[in-house]
Amino acid sequence: MTSRLPTILFLSVCIFQLNVRAEWDSPLFGQIKTSASASATYDSRVFGIPSSYYNQLKTNPGSNNAGVPVNELKSEDDFILKFSPAVHLAKKVSLLKFSGSAGVEIAQYIKNDDKSYVVPVTTFSIDFDETLSKNKRISNNAKIRFEAVFDLGQKVSASVLEQDLTSYTYFTAGMNVRYNHSPKFGVSGGTNYSIQQYQAGSTGPRPYQDFSTLPLNFKAFYIYSEKLDIYTNYTFSRSKSKSDQPNLIDSKSHSISFGANGEYSSKLSGDASVGYTLVTFDQGGNPNQDDLTLGLGLSYKYNSKTSSNFSLSRSFSPSAQGFSAFTTSARAGLSHRFVESISGTAYLSASTVDYTYPASSVSVAGESSSMNTYGLGFSINKTINKFFTASGGYDFSIIDRNSDSYGRHIIQALISGRF
Repeated sequence: MTSRLPTILFLSVCIFQLNVRAEWDSPLFGQIKTSASASATYDSRVFGIPSSYYNQLKTNPGSNNAGVPVNELKSEDDFILKFSPAVHLAKKVSLLKFSGSAGVEIAQYIKNDDKSYVVPVTTFSIDFDETLSKNKRISNNAKIRFEAVFDLGQKVSASVLEQDLTSYTYFTAGMNVRYNHSPKFGVSGGTNYSIQQYQAGSTGPRPYQDFSTLPLNFKAFYIYSEKLDIYTNYTFSRSKSKSDQPNLIDSKSHSISFGANGEYSSKLSGDASVGYTLVTFDQGGNPNQDDLTLGLGLSYKYNSKTSSNFSLSRSFSPSAQGFSAFTTSARAGLSHRFVESISGTAYLSASTVDYTYPASSVSVAGESSSMNTYGLGFSINKTINKFFTASGGYDFSIIDRNSDSYGRHIIQALISGRF
């Protein structure tokens, strides 16, 4: 720890002082930019677990079969310093735009220093006529919209769902194509393959299992206007574990939904859908699961300075610990620009998770059948100049399980630059 902390601070100073003019054009790679961010975070429950469970792991390490070394549990709260430099490339060839980034994230945990890490952060995307990079709903080409995204890296974060500070390598590859057959009708299809490989033992009651997910989705659009689509969507998804342990990861799901995407009025925009999902499990003895699913993300603009957003979702998801979760979550937020360079956001959130465990697995004491989470938070963002921005914020959440209830506080300050 003592050697890594000065390195982080030294690299931060070097990047922010030396890269102010680090933007140039290359005939081979196109436009090249650099960025860097440095943050300091306090997390009152860095492992995402209650004090009672944390103390049990500390005092009875032999009762935990998931594999996390007890000497890595040094404190249930922590201060985390992060530094993330990256290089960004963008090149346009005819109607195709290629863009990507490559960098690292360096994190130092002050108390739980064994959890400190250096991980890669990379992305690569291909967009047909820049609709992906500009987040446009309709292609400039009018007939065709094409995008492809590839991402490879390492993810480290506290997960209340998994009751752990998770660490895994991930790879995702996604492709989507949309074709507007006529001024009133269009179709699209796509996939987003992903794989997660875990490197650390779990503080949770079950060990992790590496797994992959392959979804295939197909949509048909009725183009109501240039600003609004009405659609129906079908998605087939296959999840597969890399382990032979009892699990609910090995499964297939079928989902069908109906929705509308675009601008509903001059002030209201977003995507709203309602559907039905059926999940079937490979392992015998586990009954099928089905339920009403929702996807709602709306934004309402009051004036040039103030807007609000609301999201609501209901969906199934597999867990790396082998169980299945059905999550219903809602979030309402408000954004306001106080002056030209200062803006703020605030939110309220609530969610409920229903857990289902493999029928043939041994039951684990203390496991929950459900979890309710309530949260609130705010942040302030400041544009310092054309290169640098700064932000700070606070998040508080209450996690309510069958056997315990606890709170979590997160305070963060961040400065970032893009050159």
